[in-house]
Amino acid sequence: MKRIVLAHDGDIPAVARALRDAGAEVIYVAPDQVVSTAIQEDADAVAVDRDTQEIAAKLAELDAADVRVLTHAEVLEWVAGRYQ
Repeated sequence: MKRIVLAHDGDIPAVARALRDAGAEVIYVAPDQVVSTAIQEDADAVAVDRDTQEIAAKLAELDAADVRVLTHAEVLEWVAGRYQ
């Protein structure tokens, strides 16, 4: 099961429901808590609406570059195995 930290901005209920239906575990957080929560929860990915490069850089600085940083649109494809 993939563990995904989902920033709760935008149309998140629909995204979260689709991720859960696809078998993912979803952890809701405020956008400013994405990085710390991803590390604490040993997440496979984070999904945000914006600032993907900034978040990826912060994760890399904290030795967590293996956490995928995706947009809300990309994460659905990733969980389904259609996005590499």
